[in-house]
Parts: sequence; structure tokens; C-alpha cells
Amino acid sequence: MRRYLGLVILVFFSLAGCSGGDPTGTNEGVSGPSGDSRPNILYIVADDLGFTDIGAFGSEIPTPNLDKLAFSGMRLTNFHAHSACQASRVRMMASSGVPPALEIHPAIFDGVTYDGGERGNLLSLNWATLPELLQDAGYVNYMAGKWDLGALEGYSPATRGFDRSFVNIGASNSHFADRVYEYPFMYQDEGINLANEDLPADFYATRYYTDKMIEFIQSNDGEQPWFAFVPYTTPHWPLGLPDNWLDRHVGNYDSGYDTLRESRVERAKELGIVPPDISLASYESSTVPWQDLDATQQQRHARAQEIYAGMVEYMDMSIGRIVAYLEESGQLENTVIMFSSDHGASSGTSGLVEGAPVRSAIANASLDNSIENFGRPKSWIDHGVGFGEAATAPFKYSKGTLSEGGLRAAAFVYYPEAVASGVSHALMGMVDILPTFLEVAGTGHPGASSYKGREINDIVGTSFWPHLTGRSDYVRLPTDSLGWFGGGRGALIQGDYKIINQVGRGGGMGTAQESVPPWRLYNITLDPGETEDISSEHPELVSELAGDWETNWR
Repeated sequence: MRRYLGLVILVFFSLAGCSGGDPTGTNEGVSGPSGDSRPNILYIVADDLGFTDIGAFGSEIPTPNLDKLAFSGMRLTNFHAHSACQASRVRMMASSGVPPALEIHPAIFDGVTYDGGERGNLLSLNWATLPELLQDAGYVNYMAGKWDLGALEGYSPATRGFDRSFVNIGASNSHFADRVYEYPFMYQDEGINLANEDLPADFYATRYYTDKMIEFIQSNDGEQPWFAFVPYTTPHWPLGLPDNWLDRHVGNYDSGYDTLRESRVERAKELGIVPPDISLASYESSTVPWQDLDATQQQRHARAQEIYAGMVEYMDMSIGRIVAYLEESGQLENTVIMFSSDHGASSGTSGLVEGAPVRSAIANASLDNSIENFGRPKSWIDHGVGFGEAATAPFKYSKGTLSEGGLRAAAFVYYPEAVASGVSHALMGMVDILPTFLEVAGTGHPGASSYKGREINDIVGTSFWPHLTGRSDYVRLPTDSLGWFGGGRGALIQGDYKIINQVGRGGGMGTAQESVPPWRLYNITLDPGETEDISSEHPELVSELAGDWETNWR
């Protein structure tokens, strides 16, 4: 049986599929497009945010707007994304297990082919997207933020269900209007590609996305409910802030990442986010202890983390602007708000060693990674392994891995009309977003069928709306699973147990590996840090779960 993570309370799980039911469970208030009273849906996604990076999950970073929503809503402690941005977005937009839904292509723009791996990948047309299905149900859809699922006509947000959009079309970008990439496409406005010179001189991505989303919502005439998707690029590298925000956290991280990791976990325990008896005694960091860094390394790491914290705080302020507008316009009470990260915290080391090259796709000659320029235009920095893992502890590792530190994302849902405040430890994931939001909208997925002239596949997710609204104590049956695949490696969770065959932090998530390591088995209810491999004690269970993974998630 699955037990609630950290509380070891026995609960029963049952499949709660996406039905055409009413979001409040009363079958009242659902009407057609004219005079429609169904809830609006606002989904905010942070990019590379760590599990304990907001106050309601254990952070020291001031996030009052998110905290107010989180404490008034349902915090989700067992919400799983994928290990990296693009794969999480496939799961989110298509409710697919990912591999067959992602077409791998080089990026082609204006007749030029760019070797780009993930930059050219496309979300297959054989899956209906969440905004398409909501559009069919009478919703008006808006997007401002990161897409990363295809820039070409037919694959871009403007052609996959969003009525209005301003997007960072690729995987990453400077947060300012400076150009550091070799390839030309970076932003699309209503489906039109923009050059850097088309952006305002004072462009800052988080502020601009927020301005755009408020503008989009203001344009709604109130006759139809809306879905607003705000996938911020904060706090994804390259870290950057407006000048007047750069020094808000000066000195806050001089004691280093080991101290931060301890304090974050203690606070998360107090908040009921991680098990109260969790210990870091068996925790193994993948970087050197803070005390082993020399003074220059400590200075650069601490400064990068200061800017990272400022980005999270700036995002929180920006979310507060959207919520304030909804409240002022009388729409807040009828808006379901969900917030999540897209996976675990980044642990990139770009810019932390002065003079070291950054990435092959970036014009390194134009960069200035001097510590005086950290967080300003032309810098290209991340906050490093130590601070990344401090934000994912007590879970193992961080972004780019199939360990819990890479998969588990901070998340909550706010809708006082139907969702009580509290904490849920039920297993949920990005694949569940589409069926959940469809149920909120009073509609469902058509299943494998002919859709808009193309054949589409069925979904793999489960609506968690009945669980959140108190109509069900469970989300999944004990025999239901969530699985992940990447480059021959994989992971799967079923009930209390998780198998994984990825070794270490190391890559290969996008490429096949020469030899596949054996499966390891963890009881992640009792051992959420994945410290004790119990595969030798349960070989039949390992075989059973591996078969499930091969059949359903590879």
C-alpha cells in the first residue's frame, strides 16, 4: 500500500480519470459559452526552481505573494515533473510519457539550419495539446513565457491553441535584450518572430511576461472563461536582474551551501513539507564542502546565489501583480491558480570559474563574467551544484537526473471555492495537468481518435481534481505507476517503491548509453533521499516494476 510521504499514513488509491464533471463537484455553475461561469485557470510555472526555493516550502527568500496563495491552498509535496525543461513541457501540454511525443529535429529558420538538438525539437502533432482542448471547450487561452516545444508554423503556441501569446520560443535566453546565442529566433509575439532590436531597450523577461499576461487577461470580454499560462524563465540561467534588484540579498549566502541545506530542510520539516524525522546523516552532496572552496570561489558562488534569490523574489513580486489585478477586477474568486516548478533546481556551473567557456551555442567572446558584472547583461552564470542541491535536499541530486531531486517539484493549487487549505502527499505529476484542467473546465480528452484532421494518441495522466476538492481520498490505485525515460535510462514509481537505473548525476538523458546499469530499488516513503538500495531484497518486485516501465513508459 502507498503511504503518505513522511507521515506513513495508510491511504487507498483509485483511478480518478478525467471526466466531464463540474469543478466544484456539485454540477452547479457549469454553463455554455454564453454567460459562462466556469472557473478561469491560471497556471504559473517557474523554470529551474528548487523544491525549497519558496517560503511555503522552506526558503528564506521572501516570497510573500506565493506564500499567501500556498498557505491558503493545497501544497503538493509529491508532485513529479521530468528531469529537464522540454520533457516536462511535453508531459504538461500533451499528458504523454514523452519519448514518442517529441520529434527530434535540427532547428531551421529563415532557410538556415542550426544544429541545435533540443532547440529544434517539436511536440508531435499526434498529440492534442491542453490549450487546443480547452479552446474546444470554450476557453480563451493566453500564454506569456517559455514554450520550448517548437517554433515552426503548426508547432508554435500561436498555432497550437493559444489565442494570444508572447513567448521565448526556445530552451533558454538572456533575460535582457542582448544577443548571446548564435541562432536568431528567441521570441515570438503572436506567432511572429522577433529580433533583439524589436524588444524594448529596457526589456526584462519576467517583467515583460507579466505585463503581457495582464494585458491579455484585460482584453477578455468576460463572456468566456480563460486559461492563462505563465511559464516564467526565472530563475533559469543565465541569472540576471534589473540593476536596482541586484543587491537585495548581499551577504545572505556568505555562510555557504552546506549551511543553507541544513536550514532549508529544518524549515521544510517544520512546515510539514518533508517527513519530520528526515535526517541528512546519509545525505551525500555531489560537490566539495563549502569550506574547501578558496575565497574567490566562495565569493563567486555566494554572489551568484544572491542574484538567484533576487530573481525568485522578483518573480514573486510579479505574480503578486497578476493576482492583484485579478482581485481588483473581481476575477480572483473564480480563478483556479496552480503554481509549480518544471523540475528540480539547476546545478549548472556556468560563469563560476572566471574565463572558462560557457556553452558551444553561445558567443563567448561577447560575455563578461567578471564578478562585477554578475547578473547584468552579457553575463552568463548559474548558481552551482552546491546551492542547487541545497534547494533539492533532502532529495538526491538536482535537475538533469531521474533522482527525486531532479523530478520532484514544489507545487500548490489555490481555489478556496472548492480546494481546502492543507498539504497533500499524494503522488501526482506533470502528466496529470492536462486531465485535471480539462476536468476543471467540465470537459475531457477524446482519447485516441481523429482530431482536427490528424490521428492523436490517448493520454497517460490522471485528474487529481477529485482529490483536491475532497471528493476522493486518493489519486491512483496502488498498482498505478508514474514512469520516466531518457537516453536509455529510466525510473518508475509505484506505491511506496521507486526503481531507477541512472547512475550519478551524469548525463545521457538525451542520448542512448552504451550499457544500461541494473535497476536500483528504493522505498521512497521511508527513504525519500534514495540512500538505501533494497533491490537485492526484492528481486521479483524489481522485475515486475521494470516490466511495467518497459511496457508503459519507455
